Amino acid sequence: MSADLMSHVRYPTDLFKVQRAILGVYHVGDAQSFYQRDNAWETPNDPQNDSELQPPYYLTMQMPGQTSPTYSMFTTFIPSSEAGNARNVLMGYLAVDSNAGDEAGTARDDYGKLRMLVISADTTVPGPGQVQNTFNADPLVSSQINLLKQGQSDVLNGNLLTLPVGGGLLYVQPVFVQSSGATKLPTLQKVLVSFGNDIAFEDTLSEALDALFGGDAGATGGDSDVTPTPGATTQPTPEPTPTETTPSTPTEPTDAYQAALQEAQQAMLDRDAALKAGDLTAFAEADARLTAAVEQLIALGGQ
Repeated sequence: MSADLMSHVRYPTDLFKVQRAILGVYHVGDAQSFYQRDNAWETPNDPQNDSELQPPYYLTMQMPGQTSPTYSMFTTFIPSSEAGNARNVLMGYLAVDSNAGDEAGTARDDYGKLRMLVISADTTVPGPGQVQNTFNADPLVSSQINLLKQGQSDVLNGNLLTLPVGGGLLYVQPVFVQSSGATKLPTLQKVLVSFGNDIAFEDTLSEALDALFGGDAGATGGDSDVTPTPGATTQPTPEPTPTETTPSTPTEPTDAYQAALQEAQQAMLDRDAALKAGDLTAFAEADARLTAAVEQLIALGGQ
């Protein structure tokens, strides 16, 4: 495989899904615990679609033990509902190195390497579903979301991402606004972040991280120079300048117009009478006369 093609190779999503499903059961080292499945894990449901599992996401990030960020794919684990521990708290975080490198015919040494973070049972880290519920229930966030929904706008929540940061796990979710009309183009409007029990909701990722960590977070979100889209302003419609108009003198209907109007009225009466009498032949004749009279009125231009 050429170097150019190798640089486009990434770790397969389907393979990673199989690995996470197996690891959720076989990470247990104790035979009795494995048999009782009291420490089994499962993939949490997608916060945006509770009927599906949360998909793996590709991110450029730095796992503990790595010297620099690399292109990776991650997934999270919560206690398995089969074990009766249906709690939406994180138990594990799995990432795989997805960067195959750019050397012809040879993948990077770390390509496909799995790295697991196991969260102690004594530490409670909210899972994706719990974090999404916290976002939705926060009064400040709800009020700003309602403002974004004003007018012909729809608010869309982006993917809820989880990243290892500073000995903990950071949640990031972009919030988009798009028109509810025919042209739908989502625009990034806000960013939700959560770390521990704290959340922040700002215009950019950099501002959200600063608000979350109380000052300069020391992190660059890559969007510090983004100017928030101003809200739409309604320009006052100037009142029309009154102008004097000369009333027009109504014209008298012509004899032809009067005759056509009388014919239409008589045809309507004849048609109604024929309908009541059940005479379909007379009804059809009267209807044809009415049609002809109306067409003549239109041709005369409503004089």
